[in-house]
Amino acid sequence: MTYVIAGGWAAGTAAAQHLRKLDPSSAITIVDVESVAYYPRPDLIDYLAGRKSRDQLFMHATSWYSENRITLISGRRVVHVHAAEHQVTLDDGTVLSYDRLLLANGASPFVPPLPGADQVGVFTLRTLDDADALLSRIVPGATVVVVGGGLLGLEAARALAERGMRAVVIEFAGRLLPNQLDERSAEMLVEHLRSLGITALLDAETQQILSGDHGAAGVLLKDGRLAHGDFVLFSTGVRPNVSVAREAGIATGRGVQVDDSMQTSAPDVYAAGDVVEHRGRVYGIVPPCLEQARVAAQNMVSPGTAAYEGSIMSSSLKTCGIDVLSMGNVNPTQEQRVHVIQAQGQQTYRKVVLEDGIIAGVILYGTTNGARQLQQAMRSHADLTAFQERLADIDWDFSDM
Repeated sequence: MTYVIAGGWAAGTAAAQHLRKLDPSSAITIVDVESVAYYPRPDLIDYLAGRKSRDQLFMHATSWYSENRITLISGRRVVHVHAAEHQVTLDDGTVLSYDRLLLANGASPFVPPLPGADQVGVFTLRTLDDADALLSRIVPGATVVVVGGGLLGLEAARALAERGMRAVVIEFAGRLLPNQLDERSAEMLVEHLRSLGITALLDAETQQILSGDHGAAGVLLKDGRLAHGDFVLFSTGVRPNVSVAREAGIATGRGVQVDDSMQTSAPDVYAAGDVVEHRGRVYGIVPPCLEQARVAAQNMVSPGTAAYEGSIMSSSLKTCGIDVLSMGNVNPTQEQRVHVIQAQGQQTYRKVVLEDGIIAGVILYGTTNGARQLQQAMRSHADLTAFQERLADIDWDFSDM
């Protein structure tokens, strides 16, 4: 059996590992646009901050691919899928044949079509080359304007602050991380960012990128506010790379559409990772990518033997040095019949949303206390009615739950 994987990022590399275990005698080829071997994209923040060296980024030594009999074609991309012929064409004209194909070609940064967005001094952060370009512009005491107050934008601002820069974060919404936090926890985050030298401008819509003697010099907001800076970093989300699939006649929406087996509308063509739309959802975070890769690989070897039923939107991370866990519906509407339990300490906050006693959403800010128990309770749909009073105590240790 011959497997070709378009994209060597998290989903593609994970799928190759599963394929090798499941089908030891197969031929596996990864085609990846980057000129280097796989590294976890979240680690680019550590590299940008100086916490990791370039060599420490890479998950595997170069020999890992040959040891696992995986052919890695670096610096190339799949540009055409010929589904009927079971072939792909690369950007240098090379044609590869496959028995099963995995589209794991990810997503690309989205930069809004704003005046001045195409000038020197405007950056995105998605690849190692992007990080190197940013590092070349770092000057301690200078200011970066980060457009987009999502997780990546905030972490990038913090990384540059660790390099001695000041940062201004432009957020369109009325609070930071509106999908992960509520008003109180978002306020606490703003206070923490201020202590790091990072200013957040909320309810801020960018109108244009300002120009200076050396390129981008900040941002003009639609309400007239100005955010001056020495360069601009866009962190306004990503868009799945669907063009190759679309041109091949494979069904796409916001992403490449797949069924529960991770198969696309084309026979023997599967998809996993940031490029995927499953049941109308595009996830864009690592845990679903890895789960999708496992299911796709199993079905590529033995069709119909595994199913992906979606992922619980759970973010467990450090946001600018603060432990944050966010799961499910953390901002219920007044129409939803839920019971909201809140507990707060000096630098910590907990919110649990119960629907008929079952967890519908959780926020833990500044603490990991109860994270494991609450995650397990949410997965198992456990009834927590008996624990409501203790959930309101920020010092409860969850030992008897």
